[in-house]
Amino acid sequence: MSGKQARATQGELEGIKAGSIGGAIPGFDDFGSLIERIIRVLNSSVVFSDIFLHEDSPIMLKQSKRLVPVSNALVTASDMMELFDALERNWRDFIGRRAFDRAIDLSNWRIRANCFTYGARRQYGCVIRRFPAVPVPLVDLGVGTEALEFVGARRGLVLVVGDTGQGKSTTIASMLDHINSTRAAHILTFEDPIEQRLAPKKSLITQREVGPDGDVESFYAGALDALRERPDVVMIGEIREPEVAREAVALAESGPLVFATLHARSVDFAVAKMHRLLGGTEMASEALAHSLRGVLCQALVPSAEGDRSYLVTECFSVTKPAAGLVQARDYDGIRAFLDNGGDGKSHAMNSHLAPLISQKKISVDDARIASTDRPGLDRMLGMKW
Repeated sequence: MSGKQARATQGELEGIKAGSIGGAIPGFDDFGSLIERIIRVLNSSVVFSDIFLHEDSPIMLKQSKRLVPVSNALVTASDMMELFDALERNWRDFIGRRAFDRAIDLSNWRIRANCFTYGARRQYGCVIRRFPAVPVPLVDLGVGTEALEFVGARRGLVLVVGDTGQGKSTTIASMLDHINSTRAAHILTFEDPIEQRLAPKKSLITQREVGPDGDVESFYAGALDALRERPDVVMIGEIREPEVAREAVALAESGPLVFATLHARSVDFAVAKMHRLLGGTEMASEALAHSLRGVLCQALVPSAEGDRSYLVTECFSVTKPAAGLVQARDYDGIRAFLDNGGDGKSHAMNSHLAPLISQKKISVDDARIASTDRPGLDRMLGMKW
C-alpha cells in the first residue's frame, strides 16, 4: 500500500473515532505476529464485542456503537495468511469462492472467526467474536428467572431468538452448562461451528460440529440421528429450514428437552415463523402448541455512553393459556399476553427497557430500536411520535 493510501485510511478512521485505545491496553504494542497481537487484545480489560481485521487497515474493535482502532499499525496480507493458516489448513481451496467460519481456543478464550475476501483486489478480511473459555453462570447472565424454569424442564422445545449478534449462543451455552452442573444428563449438541466447549460435570457432553468437514453434514441430519444417540437434552444450533423445524418439534414430542436458536426479533414473530416453517396446518399448530415450552427473545442495547451493552429480554412461558394462543395462531393475543405479564411467568421486552431509560442507562432512540413493540413502549413513556 502506498503512503498516500495509508494516510487516507487513517483519515477515514479518524472520522469513525478520534484517537486510539492502544494505550489503554497494558503492555500493548504492535510487534509480534498478528495472532500475538490478537491475544493481547483478547486478554486486555477493554470492553468490545468483535475484532475486525481488514488487510491494509488497523485492527478495529466494535464497542457498542463505536468502531475503535487499536493502533495505527496496518494489518498486512501476510499477517492475514498466517492467521488463516492457524484457523484452516486448506483455506486456499475455497477462500476465493466463499467465506469460512472456524472456532478455536486462543489463550484464555474461545474465538469464532469468519474469514473472507472482498473488493476488486480480493483482499483478506476477518471478523472475530470471543467467548469466555467457561460459560457465564446462568444466574449472572441477566436473562431473568424464567430461564431457570426452562432449564429445569425435562422435555419440550425452548427457542432462544433475536437478531444476529445479540448473544443467543452465549445464552444457550449458559443454559446447557447450568444443566451440566445440576443434574445427570446426556447433552447432545449440533453446532456450526462449536463456539463454546462444555466440560463434563454431572452430565455427559457430546458436541457435534455441523459441516462438510465436521461430525455431521447438516442440522437436519443431526436431528435425524439424535434419538438413536439417547440424549436427555438436545441443542440445535439454528433452525432455518422447514425440515429442521419439523425434526425439532418431533424430537421435543419424543422425550428430550430441545434447545434451538431462531432469527426472529420478537416472541410473536418467532411463533409465526415456526408456524410458517412447519407448514401452517392445524396439525402442525397443534404439535407446536404441545411441544413448545418457552421462547426467550433477547437484544443487546448500547449504553448511553456507547462503551457497553445491556442485555434485555422478552420471555414467553408456554403454560396452558399460552398454548391455546399458539395453537390458534393468535399472534396479537400472544403480544397482549406478554404485555399483561402472562400468568406471572412471562414478560414483554418493554418491561426491561423502561427502567433502563428512566435510569438514563440507555437512550430512548436505542430503546425504540430494540423494542419488540415500539407503540407499546411509546405509550409506557407517554410519548407522541
